Formats: sequence, structure tokens, C-alpha cells
Amino acid sequence: MKPICHLGVSIITGVVTFLITKTISPSIACFLAGWLVDVDHIWDFYKNSGKDFNVKRFVNAFQNGEVKKAYLYLHSYELLFTLALLCFFTHFNHLLSFTTLGFAVHLLFDQIFNPVKPLTYFITYRILNSYNADVVFTHLTKIS
Repeated sequence: MKPICHLGVSIITGVVTFLITKTISPSIACFLAGWLVDVDHIWDFYKNSGKDFNVKRFVNAFQNGEVKKAYLYLHSYELLFTLALLCFFTHFNHLLSFTTLGFAVHLLFDQIFNPVKPLTYFITYRILNSYNADVVFTHLTKIS
């Protein structure tokens, strides 16, 4: 899913969180966790291209198949599981719980709308496949 779409979904998730909790902090946490997860794409860009950051070059790198290694360190069901465990052990701390919700919504939408294999968002799967983008994605366009 493109970052602009995640922005829209995250705004909606943050607003719904506010309507449910009547508290701004969990709403902001939910919004930020749902949108800023994509910051790991910047790491992938640098590791794959080694070029200075430029939005046009960044977008083209993903669309033109320049990305040969898909690290996506934040896009991880293992991280989601860890966050869920932390929620449990903190007795579902409001802020942490809604951060986890925002993160989970992001991963869910990526799983549904990106051209990925069922195991793509397990970092263990990516590690076992040497982060090879040709293996972990069904095709290399529209990775987000």
C-alpha cells in the first residue's frame, strides 16, 4: 500500500480511537504507528541503491525493481507479536495498546493490498531467504 493510503487509513484509525477513548494520546500513537512504519523503506532504499535520498529516485527505485533486498525491519509479524505480549504484560496499557493497534492495521492492509506472499511479513521468512525481494514478493512493483 502506498504511504498516502496508509496516511488516510491511519487518520481514520486515529479518529476512531479518539471517538472510543476520548483521549488524544492513544489516538496520536495509533495514527503515528500506523503511518510511520513505512520509514523502514528508507533503509531499504539506501541499502539497495546507496544513492542520496531524493523522493523521485526513492519512488523510482521501488517501481523499477532496483530493490533487490527487502529488509523491511519494521514490517514484521514477530514485532507485532512482541508488542501484543507487551500489551498483555502491561495490563493493556492504553498508549501501548493503541500503538499496537495502529501497527497491526498497517500490517493487515499491507498483507491484503501489496503483491506479497503469505509469509512475506515474517522477518524470519525474509532472513531465511536472504532478504531476496524476488523470493519474498510476488512481483516488485508497488512495494510499500
